[in-house]
Amino acid sequence: MRPLLFDQSNFFGWISIALHWTSAALIVAMWIIGKNISAIPDGASGFWRTLHITVGLSAWILLAGRVAWRIYSKHPRTNGLTAKIHGIARAVHYLMLASLTSLILSGPIIAWLGPLTLIGSAAFVVHLYAGNVLLILVITHILAAVKHLMFHDDESVIRMLWPKR
Repeated sequence: MRPLLFDQSNFFGWISIALHWTSAALIVAMWIIGKNISAIPDGASGFWRTLHITVGLSAWILLAGRVAWRIYSKHPRTNGLTAKIHGIARAVHYLMLASLTSLILSGPIIAWLGPLTLIGSAAFVVHLYAGNVLLILVITHILAAVKHLMFHDDESVIRMLWPKR
């Protein structure tokens, strides 16, 4: 019996599944909190800014681990996917990881230097755009998962819920 903890050639293991869903929840929460910062007048946004920074810095190691794990572990193949579609899916995943990396690098720079310094201001712009790019890629990712769930007879969705035995 193959270990269910690690990824295999055609399925994700428990480590990838846990990192995927934990990261997804954190990213959605961070995005919602971050968008509230800009929607609230300056005087009242301090709570949301502090919450965003606290959650972001607390989640930093987990999110950095998520990026490192995916680079280390590669992408298992899905039965029924063509090489072209698998390549597109991998490209979207790596673009999401690149956006996430930009966020986890620029966020602490903003927190430590402040958005009013030259480097902090540049990091703020990177952070803002990387968050928007990540949102677009996550929506694309979700729509692709729904497409596979509804219109394809493959294991694309189920393999991110439970490792294959």
